[in-house]
Amino acid sequence: MLSINAGGQPQSTDPIDGDVVVSLRNLKTYFPGPHLGVWPWSGRTTVKAVDGVSLDIRRGQTLGLVGESGCGKTTVGRSLLQLVRPTGGDVYFERQNLCKLSNKELYPLRQRMQIIFQDPYASLDARCTIGFTISEGLLIHKLVTPNEVQERVAELMVTVGLNPAFRNRYPHEFSGGQRQRVGIARALATNPTFIVGDEPISALDVSIQAQIINLLRSLQARLNLTLLFISHDLRAVRYLSDSVAVMYLGKIVEIAATDKLFAAPQHPYTHALLGSVPRASWSQASAARVELTGDVPSPINPPSGCYFSTRCPQVMPICREQRPALVEAQPGHKVACFVINDAVEAA
Repeated sequence: MLSINAGGQPQSTDPIDGDVVVSLRNLKTYFPGPHLGVWPWSGRTTVKAVDGVSLDIRRGQTLGLVGESGCGKTTVGRSLLQLVRPTGGDVYFERQNLCKLSNKELYPLRQRMQIIFQDPYASLDARCTIGFTISEGLLIHKLVTPNEVQERVAELMVTVGLNPAFRNRYPHEFSGGQRQRVGIARALATNPTFIVGDEPISALDVSIQAQIINLLRSLQARLNLTLLFISHDLRAVRYLSDSVAVMYLGKIVEIAATDKLFAAPQHPYTHALLGSVPRASWSQASAARVELTGDVPSPINPPSGCYFSTRCPQVMPICREQRPALVEAQPGHKVACFVINDAVEAA
């Protein structure tokens, strides 16, 4: 339900914990797939990119979102920010249900929600100087006067480690790491409380990745930012995140505090992910290699029952018939797996 606050803005009355900045409830985002037959009127398939995701991100914390390519991580981030409108479910940001708001009602909230894109070159307009790129959000939301723009742009560039003297240069005149710093400065310009980092280091050299990760960690502590950090790099996720959610084919299969998940993963898919990274990264026990066979099923026609049942080395008959719910196997550690849940019930 929605009510109107004192400032005239819609406000959710749903009971969301005040310490939770972002809350997803059964989020679904589907896209039209290819036609079933040769002719256009033969009907279309549906790509279930995100299929019932629920999670919370608390104020001042970072949630790492990991999984194989195509599992729906980026779509979760874009649906959360309403860059892609969800098919179903609810997205609460600071107790307001974004899915119930029109574009006009979303406009003032966009100032407090920003995104850092994966490709630092494609996300910048090659025709605009970086000074203009950083200042655009300031001017759109009328956060500074025209006379204050240059001073604020210089301040933001210093914050992300760029020389303000370069404000009149174009994106092609910078390295990949510098362009990503421009993207971070642009995201910070509107003083957001929440930022989605959509694989912000995957297009960078390894040495530059470390610099960007350290910059994000420093900024989060200094500005009390709340982050959704989407990445393939499990080492970066472990370093930066307070908790981690593991996705497989549009669903969350495991979520826990970072140390707990890396020390004692529960879901077979999480075991496989951690086992694919060099063992020196964490304990030998958590890195036991799990060999997966077969390919990831298509989100157009996912398997019945548990989506991971076609590749799981511990599959049981019930796994092929029913979908496991995401339940708390241990305090603060949720898993969607019949094998784990049965073991917990037996204990």
